[in-house]
Amino acid sequence: MSVQRGFAMIALLALAALIAAFLIASGLNITSAGNSNEREDRSMNALRKAKAALIAYAASEQWQAYKGQTTNQPGGLPCPDNNDTGASPGICSAAADRVGRLPWATIGGEDLRDASGERLWYAVSSNFYKNAANIINSDTQGLLTVTGAAPASNVVAVVIAPGAALSGQDRVAQHNDPAAYLEGVTANTPDYGFSTVAVPSDTANDRLLAITQADLMAAVEPVVAARIERDVKPLLKDYYNKWFSYPFAVPFPPLPIAQSAYVGASPQTSGLLPVTNTATLTWQNPPTVTQIPPGDGSPTVTSSSCSISSLTATCTVNYCCNSGDRPDIRIEVLLANSSMAFADKPAPITDADNLAMLDGNGDTPTNQSPPYGYWSAAGSPPRVPTGGTFVAQVGGWTLTYTGRLQNASSMNHQATITIPLPAPGYLSKLDPVANPSIAWFLSNQWYRQTYYAVSSGLTPGGAGSCSQPPATPPPPLCLTVKNLPSPTNDKQAILVFFGRALDGQTRPGTLANYLEGENSTPADFIYEHRAGLAGFSCAQFATGTCPVPNAPYFINDRVVVISPP
Repeated sequence: MSVQRGFAMIALLALAALIAAFLIASGLNITSAGNSNEREDRSMNALRKAKAALIAYAASEQWQAYKGQTTNQPGGLPCPDNNDTGASPGICSAAADRVGRLPWATIGGEDLRDASGERLWYAVSSNFYKNAANIINSDTQGLLTVTGAAPASNVVAVVIAPGAALSGQDRVAQHNDPAAYLEGVTANTPDYGFSTVAVPSDTANDRLLAITQADLMAAVEPVVAARIERDVKPLLKDYYNKWFSYPFAVPFPPLPIAQSAYVGASPQTSGLLPVTNTATLTWQNPPTVTQIPPGDGSPTVTSSSCSISSLTATCTVNYCCNSGDRPDIRIEVLLANSSMAFADKPAPITDADNLAMLDGNGDTPTNQSPPYGYWSAAGSPPRVPTGGTFVAQVGGWTLTYTGRLQNASSMNHQATITIPLPAPGYLSKLDPVANPSIAWFLSNQWYRQTYYAVSSGLTPGGAGSCSQPPATPPPPLCLTVKNLPSPTNDKQAILVFFGRALDGQTRPGTLANYLEGENSTPADFIYEHRAGLAGFSCAQFATGTCPVPNAPYFINDRVVVISPP
């Protein structure tokens, strides 16, 4: 019996030992798994913070200005840090320079480390780093490639946690060499490719987060819409203040053509902004000169001739008969394309301008003191020089200058005077040198993502007003913009910012590939504003794009109202 008890005791002890060993092993495994998960969480948290900081930097005009950096490229990302200081070198034209450490100091972030204590690495697409040679807007596509366990397309940047050094990686001798930190990197042209793994191993332990174009533009586009209201809206207001109308639009779609080709077309009331910046403005056909009453004395215009050379128009006027005679004249000339572009109104010809009128010998007239000057204000009634009549014509405006010429005795006994007209030009708000706040919009071609609509009553030659529907009499109707504070149906001119292409949209293409909902059917003069990306039922609207009845559609259009304020 005692022997049996002994064997039983031994069996129990053995079983207890086995249980203890199992529990210890299980505990070790749980601890090991927990440590692995904790390290993974630490690295991924650092990557998420880095991604958020980069996106915030690209959208933050204020931060970049505070750091003394250029702010004329919304969506532009910094170059990687290439010397482990946290600062971006500012330029990274070579592919190898676009892979480095996270420039945490430049973007105003933290000096983030992964679970192994290594600084994060970062790569940027060749067409998304801040550089005047890049054109960054909602249609710019990321060129980095990410394959493997977590593939991604249209990638503008990646952030990488390199993990601990693997076999063959010498991080002392090769401290700034990506090969000593990263695995699965392919030196493609023009941009590197990256491969992701599901689980870190002894041959590949990088953890990677991609920043897609959609990730970036979701934060950048609201800022761009605000900057359009701040920087582009004044351009249209300035044109209206000059001409009391808005220019004609450029026909849609936005083709990849030079800015100079963005010329409006009559009677286009919706399309794109006419931001042409070349010499499309010109005096069309030689001016005409007409003698008008009353003049001073008994003057007679015997002949006149006008010519145009480049942008300069000049008129030569011959008159007689007595030394004190001063004829009144009217000069009329058509400024072509002034309704098709952001034309400035040419200056009137006045005494104050001190323009180079010449007498028959090519000399400045002798009598320049008031009330004579270049234009003569003497006589009864006096004739005040003016350039104040501007009549809308097809393709431009007819400008009328009136004034009284000097008396014949001031003309060196030759009653002939040559009058140059001021050269036409564009509004200064369209000039990125004179108006730096417009530079970002023009240089990055955001005008290709900005739709423009105006009531026909507010275009050149229009009624000068518009009516709210239902209108009596009918059009010109004002525009309606839904989802704005009431009244919504009194808009004279608006801009609609497209934003990035949504699922199912292919660019370039029809208007439905750029605008959504009510905005995609401008013929009804009804638009809608949405603050961000949201889904709505097509059944809510009388019109709109509804591929599937009652199905949701998505919209990221943002409306900027030009007038009324």
